[in-house]
Amino acid sequence: MMRAAPGKFSTDLLWNAGAFALSALFGVLVNLLIIRWYDAAALGVFNLVYAMYILLSQLAVGGVHLAVQAFVPRELAAGRNPATQVAAAMVLATITSIIVMAVAWVGRDLPGEWFDSIGVGKAFGLAIPGLIFFSWNKVLLSFHNGARRMRLFAVFQFLRFLLLFLGVLFLALGDAPSERLPVTLFWTEALLALILLPISLRYWTIPTRAEFKPALQENFRYGNKAMAGNLLLDVNTRVDVFMLGIYMNDAMVGLYSFAATIAEGVLQLPVIFRNNINPVMSRAWHTGGAPLLNKVVLRNRKAFFRLLAPLVLITIPLFPVAMWVLGMHDDPDLVWSVYAILAFGIALTSGHQPFLMIFGQLGNAGTQTVFIAGFFLSNVLLNLALIPALGIHGAATATALSFVAMVLLMRALALKRYDLRL
Repeated sequence: MMRAAPGKFSTDLLWNAGAFALSALFGVLVNLLIIRWYDAAALGVFNLVYAMYILLSQLAVGGVHLAVQAFVPRELAAGRNPATQVAAAMVLATITSIIVMAVAWVGRDLPGEWFDSIGVGKAFGLAIPGLIFFSWNKVLLSFHNGARRMRLFAVFQFLRFLLLFLGVLFLALGDAPSERLPVTLFWTEALLALILLPISLRYWTIPTRAEFKPALQENFRYGNKAMAGNLLLDVNTRVDVFMLGIYMNDAMVGLYSFAATIAEGVLQLPVIFRNNINPVMSRAWHTGGAPLLNKVVLRNRKAFFRLLAPLVLITIPLFPVAMWVLGMHDDPDLVWSVYAILAFGIALTSGHQPFLMIFGQLGNAGTQTVFIAGFFLSNVLLNLALIPALGIHGAATATALSFVAMVLLMRALALKRYDLRL
C-alpha cells in the first residue's frame, strides 16, 4: 500500500496539472470572448458580478466543504464509511445556501449602487440561483478530494470552466445583451450538479439517525470555525488592489491589476499540489501522528520547492514576451517590475504554499482560522506601510513579504501546537 502511494500521487498530480492547464485556457477564452464579442465594459460587469458571486458562495457553503475535506480521510483511515459526514454537510450547505440566496435576492440592487453600474444592477440577480448548486458541488468535490479520487476531481474542476465558456459562447452567438452573461454562472453550477450528484451517490450509503445527528453537529461546529478563515483567504487575494484604490488613481491600479492577475494564475500552481497533498496529510496524521506527518511534509516540501521555484522564476524573463503577445504596451517596464516582485515572493515560498490548509486537514478549524487571519493581517499592515512610500511597487513588495510572513506563522503554529517541523 505504502509503496503504491507515490505512483498514485504522481498520477493524480498529472491529472490535476492537465485540468489546471485546460481550465486556465478556457478561463482566458471566456474573457477574450466577452471583450471581443461585446466590449471592455461588458467584461467589467461580468467580472464584478463574478467576484460578488464567489464571495457569497463562501457564505453559502458555510465552511462545511472544509469539514468534509478533513473528516473524509479520517473516516477512511478508521475503516468507516464517510457518507454520513458528506450527507450532513450537504444538509447544512443547503440550509445556509437558501438563507444567503434569500438575503442576496432582497439586496440584489445593492451591488449596482456600490459599483455605480447599471449593468451590475441588472446582472447580479441572474447569478444568485447558482449559489445552492455551487455549494452542493463544493461539498461533493471535497468528498472526492478527501477520498483521493483525484482523476474525478480534476475532470470536474475542468468541466466548470468548459461549461462556463460554452454558456457564454451560446449567449454571444444568440446576440444576448451583455447583462445576461452572468446567468451562465447559474447554468454552469446547475449542469455540473446534474452530472456530479448521480456519480457521487454511487459511493454513498444511507446513514442511520444515530450516526447522522453527531455528524451534523460536528460538521456544523467545524464549518462555523472554518468559514471566517475561508472568507479571509479569498479577500486576501484582493487586499493589495483594494488598498491601492485608496491611495492611487485608476490607471495605476489597472496596471498593477494586470501584473497581479498573472501572478495569481501562477499562484495556482501550488494549488495543484495542495489539492493532492491535503488528503495525504490528513491520513498520515490519523494513522501515524506527528512522526509520520513530519516525514510526509519534509519530503514533499523539498520536492515542491525544487519543482515550483524554477518554474515560477522562469516566468519573470518570459513575462515581457507574454505582454507583447497580448498587446499590452502601456508602461511595460513598470508592469514587468511589479510582476517580478510578486513572482519572486511566490517562488521563495513555493515549498510551503501547498501546505496552506494544513491545520484544517488535521481537524483544527480554529487554528486554521487563526493562521489565515494572521496571514491576512500581515498583508494589510505591510500594504498600509509600503504603498504610501513606494506606490504600486510597495503593494507588490508588501504582498511578497506577506507570503514570507505566512511561512513564518505556519511554522510557528505547527511547531507549537503539533510538534511539526515545516
